[in-house]
Amino acid sequence: MKKLHQLKYSTFILIALFGLALTSCSTDNTNSEAIEISEFEVQKVLAIDDYSGIVDNAITEAFLGKNSTGKRFSSQKDTECYNTTYTDAGFTMIFNNCIYNETDNVSGTINATYTIGETNTTFTATYSNFYIGTIQLNGTRTFTISTTENEGDINFSVTSDMVIILEDGEVITEAGTKTASIIFAEDNIVIAVTGTWALVENGDTYEVIVTEKLTKLIDCEYFSDGLFILSKNGIDVVVDLGDGTCDNKANIIYPNGVTEEVTL
Repeated sequence: MKKLHQLKYSTFILIALFGLALTSCSTDNTNSEAIEISEFEVQKVLAIDDYSGIVDNAITEAFLGKNSTGKRFSSQKDTECYNTTYTDAGFTMIFNNCIYNETDNVSGTINATYTIGETNTTFTATYSNFYIGTIQLNGTRTFTISTTENEGDINFSVTSDMVIILEDGEVITEAGTKTASIIFAEDNIVIAVTGTWALVENGDTYEVIVTEKLTKLIDCEYFSDGLFILSKNGIDVVVDLGDGTCDNKANIIYPNGVTEEVTL
């Protein structure tokens, strides 16, 4: 049970940190216009990623919802927001048009299947006409939890293949994989994120590629080290999160070498 509790604690930390918000504090848009990537587009790319993962915590909690014996899943679990029914192969979650994570009108059904191995566990959640307010989600998110060679360290990855339909009918697709690691260092806990994911919207393709793992200390609100590339239709900018200092500053590096400071 101690190991299960540690896994629950570590997993919730990782999921909570998957969202990465980036907002430019500069009023000079010359660089953005020159490469056709605007501040608004950066915000939109990261906001859509938040929508697709908004109920990840609930799905993971349902997956970890074993009874006290740790040998089998309980047959039923109800909360004020959703009901979960378990079978031998997985579980079904029905959201009751509720408020979840401060988001109104979360409704619909998620069906999940899982495979439990010796070193990793995988479960796939399928969304069908699932709603976050007026935004509709369809597709799958596959979660894999695994241990590392270092005792106690845990990796958590999410692979998305989602279709997101906005209120005005606009269709956005999201695909890719993020992996987060929780590393228990001697004097602190470090979170590290890697991966590649992409969005397609109105004929434009946006891709995020982590080139140097994004890291933060557990007691720091912001990722403070690492690099990722944001690409739109093959045009790239580099986002540098810093040297490890716990602050909310980062730099966008444009193809012409110009650097612009941003606020996380």
